[in-house]
Amino acid sequence: MRHEVRTLTPADQPNWRRLRLQALERYPAAFLTTAGEQRARPASVDRAALSGGNWRGLFLSHEMIGIGALIPKVQDACAHRVDIGAFFVIEDHWGSNAGQFFLDALESEARKRGALQMELSVASDNPRAIRFYERNGFERFGMQPRAVILDGHPVDDFFYVKMLDR
Repeated sequence: MRHEVRTLTPADQPNWRRLRLQALERYPAAFLTTAGEQRARPASVDRAALSGGNWRGLFLSHEMIGIGALIPKVQDACAHRVDIGAFFVIEDHWGSNAGQFFLDALESEARKRGALQMELSVASDNPRAIRFYERNGFERFGMQPRAVILDGHPVDDFFYVKMLDR
């Protein structure tokens, strides 16, 4: 079985929404959108977001097992930067090479676009993701205190960058 990464389209909305809700329900501190907000969002809003070309899906034998966004900066002065957002691979594929394959594909695409750096943020209470990104050459460069507050408890975010021209 081979992994495949492709740009998601509005037709992918049902599977994207299923994975998105799974991510938001299981790891609420890792995302800025809550599961409740996502459930309340009409499918038409999801389809509009998927039509923008920023969302990618990770597939294994035609089954979507991961989602993530590759978001270019639109300002000319920042065109050398891309953000990775809402990166998630379902737990059944943790410990396999699925997450690595997905991240490598996003990095390859960023390089083809001429990006010099990739940026992302990680919840400070997510050591597994922190280890994954650091193992892949991302360097912490800052922190956002109280990036989210869930059930009255603040969670900080760490900011990471990977220089693609080094």
